Amino acid sequence: MFKRRVYKELLDWKSTEGHGALLVTGARQIGKTFLVKEFAEREYSAHVTVDFVENSTARARYAAAKSADQVIDLLSLELGSPMVPGDTLVFFDEVQAAPEIVTISKYLVQDGRFDVVLSGSMLGTELASVRSMPVGYLQILDMSPMTFEEFCWAQGVPESILAGLRECFVARREVNPGIHEKMTELFRRYLVIGGMPAAVAEGVGATRDLGAVRGVQQDLVRLYREDISKYAGSRSLQVKAIFDALPSELNKENKRFQMRAAGRDGKYERYANDFAWLVAACAALKTDNVTDPRPMLERTAEKNKFKLYSSDLGMLMAQYPAQTSMAALVGEKSVNFGAVYENYVAQELAAAGDALFYYRNNRRGEVDFLLELASGGVLPIEVKSGKDYKLHTALNNLLGTEEYGIEEAVVLSEANVSVEERFGKRVSYLPLYMAGMAAGLGASRASAVSLLSSVTFEPIEWPEG
Repeated sequence: MFKRRVYKELLDWKSTEGHGALLVTGARQIGKTFLVKEFAEREYSAHVTVDFVENSTARARYAAAKSADQVIDLLSLELGSPMVPGDTLVFFDEVQAAPEIVTISKYLVQDGRFDVVLSGSMLGTELASVRSMPVGYLQILDMSPMTFEEFCWAQGVPESILAGLRECFVARREVNPGIHEKMTELFRRYLVIGGMPAAVAEGVGATRDLGAVRGVQQDLVRLYREDISKYAGSRSLQVKAIFDALPSELNKENKRFQMRAAGRDGKYERYANDFAWLVAACAALKTDNVTDPRPMLERTAEKNKFKLYSSDLGMLMAQYPAQTSMAALVGEKSVNFGAVYENYVAQELAAAGDALFYYRNNRRGEVDFLLELASGGVLPIEVKSGKDYKLHTALNNLLGTEEYGIEEAVVLSEANVSVEERFGKRVSYLPLYMAGMAAGLGASRASAVSLLSSVTFEPIEWPEG
């Protein structure tokens, strides 16, 4: 099992007195089912799983239940052995095939003898039809593809190295050059593999077969397109056109999604629900432009001016020629990886629960991301792919505008940590592999760095320092 951040959140949910049911949501094939089953095996003496896709008759049976006792009778028959009050987990999986089960879970919560977890894909689109969401009885846990930090865990990076990197991030201190080189190599590998567990398994195992990784990614792209056909109803052709256009739109100079890519009569109002569907299905990450880079960014967000990123970097790379992955792996300087790097940063921010915004102004220029800070301010983030990473006119314009109150800016590139000043404000130049640590500064996180439990890895050779 790959170590995942959200496992701790599962433990926190279990230990909270009077907790309701837990709905684990997220994109297709990100490891939700595997994680919940592993949690059930480790943390409970008994558990029962009902998969509403594999068990096609279960939906009607459970939907017919009128009380907790009837649901428990069905579950005990499913388990085939006694259910232990206080130490049994009930796992309803693939609930997109049986949305009414979300309402029925309220019976078990009210009964109080058993813990309940629900999960599935496409929940952002399918649960809209649920007649009665169990308000007060249901908590939601969002899960994402594996972050770069989780990828490092899977690769066996020692915790001492990761702790040292976090210290360098907080102190804005240069990373040991040998460690920086190895982390950059690992980051480039993550660009090619991405965060889908099936792809990571092929890429970090004994075979380290990147050809097999690419095959997995292309299969996932096909699966996502099939889901659009299955779930998007009468708008499936339009949604699929947007999904297919995403890689080429990101390759354009300003990376903003042009509405003509959605159709010849492309106007945002006509396709707004199609974009919303892709985002709700966790198949894409929408980043809106704001006209005012000050707190409460949502206040000036322009919904019709946006960039659309892939929910998984590896799947995006699989939609480009294989030569793109080969160039990324070795860090070819002749190739502009701006779109790929930006997609990675968008993923890291989204995984931290941060809302995605960028800033573009005809006079002041464009800044790739704006992050609302837990401290109450805004942090501009620029993503650079070339050697001129210290040239950033738009960023300087924001720092030089006193009314914006911006105290620091971050530039992410492949260079090591360094710090300079512009207009008396700090500009932190950080390696791209620290993007997740920067995301930890957001209002969605309580502290600047994630507090990670220790984990045992197979020893590998790393430089000292």
